[in-house]
Amino acid sequence: MRPLFVIAAAAVSSSLLAPAAARAAEPDAQPDVEEPPPDHPGEQKKCSDEYCGDPEGNLSPEMVREVYGTPEEDRGAEEGGASSEEDAASESSTPSPSSVVAFDEAPAEPAPEPMSEGRMLVSLYYSGFQWGLSPGVLFSGGKAGFFLGVRFGYGFDTGSVIAVPGVSLSGYFIDPNVYVGMPTIKLVLPIDRFAPFVTGGAGAGHVTEPQATGVALMGGGGFMLHFTRIAFGAEVSYQTITSTEFAGWSVGPLLALGF
Repeated sequence: MRPLFVIAAAAVSSSLLAPAAARAAEPDAQPDVEEPPPDHPGEQKKCSDEYCGDPEGNLSPEMVREVYGTPEEDRGAEEGGASSEEDAASESSTPSPSSVVAFDEAPAEPAPEPMSEGRMLVSLYYSGFQWGLSPGVLFSGGKAGFFLGVRFGYGFDTGSVIAVPGVSLSGYFIDPNVYVGMPTIKLVLPIDRFAPFVTGGAGAGHVTEPQATGVALMGGGGFMLHFTRIAFGAEVSYQTITSTEFAGWSVGPLLALGF
């Protein structure tokens, strides 16, 4: 019975030692250790040296500069990016010339129409200093008489109207004789070479028989046609002197030569 026990013990020991031997034959197993992720290519490595070195020593300095760049280049890229962002912000805040609306520019005014020859002749006759004689016929109290007047004035051409302020001295030779002096105003409304006008004035008047003096009033109108060296027309006016019996109408031609 002893030999059987020895065989059985050997079998048991061999079965127990087999797994241990197998484990011993396996290479040493290392525990799973999470390796740190490799450096991102876009990350900037902070170095104190001239360039960022390779921690494992697999790359030469030239290859490191080519892959990662130097710190000076990184700082230049940062400054360039900041300046480009500022330029983009300034460009976006500055309005384009096409979006700017100009309010200071005034619309162009149309050019004035050239003055016609007839209108120019009227302006030359009535503008500036002028004087003239005005003979005519007076009708007063059923009587007719002769009158003669002299006028002085200065004309202002405003475009649509020519204003001629002045003074007038007139003598009406009728029984009785009448003498009048007054400031006057004439307004001319030129239509090419045709120049209608209205006139009026107030001053002092004197009647010889019986002797009387009063306020002289005058109002009237007329027209003139202007040509190159001659102008002619007619004028009608009404005169009266207060505090007297004098009142009448006067009619006379108008003639201008060589103006």
